[in-house]
Amino acid sequence: MRRLNVLLILTLAGCVSPAQREAAAEARGYERGYRQAVQEHYWQLQARQRPPSTLNPNR
Repeated sequence: MRRLNVLLILTLAGCVSPAQREAAAEARGYERGYRQAVQEHYWQLQARQRPPSTLNPNR
């Protein structure tokens, strides 16, 4: 009976197939990249809206 329980637990623990894990990891990577692109775009817009600095004459 104990072997059957162990076998059942091991079978249920492996329910997530490698393809599902890979798809989930790819989705997380896409979301992370999308979030980074949105942040960069936001900071670019913020930089464009700032008035030119008069403290640094080399610009």
